[in-house]
Amino acid sequence: MHSHRTTGLVVSAALVAALAGGAVGTASAETPHHHAAAQPTAPKAQADAAAVLAQAKTLGNLGGVLAPVTTLVQDALATPVSKDKVASDATAATAAITAAKKALPATPATPNAPAAPNAPAAPNAPAAPNGSAAATRAVHPRAAADVQADALTALQTAVDSLSKAVASGDATGALAAGTAVVTGLVNVAVATVLGGGLPAPNLPGLPALPSLPSTPTLPTTPTL
Repeated sequence: MHSHRTTGLVVSAALVAALAGGAVGTASAETPHHHAAAQPTAPKAQADAAAVLAQAKTLGNLGGVLAPVTTLVQDALATPVSKDKVASDATAATAAITAAKKALPATPATPNAPAAPNAPAAPNAPAAPNGSAAATRAVHPRAAADVQADALTALQTAVDSLSKAVASGDATGALAAGTAVVTGLVNVAVATVLGGGLPAPNLPGLPALPSLPSTPTLPTTPTL
């Protein structure tokens, strides 16, 4: 079947990202012995080490999701299929996705805008474009953690669909849901690599990674 090959490609892609992230190294210049007592770069070295540790943790969280979810897909599309095994796999995948969400950095709250001074209502104010009240607000670029959280939420939805399809004996639905799960895994991997603060890959021949797109700013209501 194609499931092992497909999931293998996903894991291979994640491994390439991990290898690229793991290529970060540290180097120290030799210092003459008579200057050994002065170490002004120590705080910077500690900060650099903390950054690399955070990057490694990000990749570890990604790996924690990949393993149980790919196992679920493989068992769900196996012949014959064990419903009990798939149910157990789905539970493990859900736990991994939940843990990955909790590990995401908190998104800072947007400060409240100051209240506008009281003013008489202007008659016949022009309507916002497309008649949408949301168009009167400027939309800020989304935080990388929000994108990763959305990817994990979509993956969880696909995992639930796959589990239900197998439980009901719907082979066609299981195949469609399995495809959605693999796509969800790719989304999680890409969102993590692009938005997880990881170093850019430097393997010769690899194309440059794009940045996560920013949400465009919607037009505001004309000033009266």
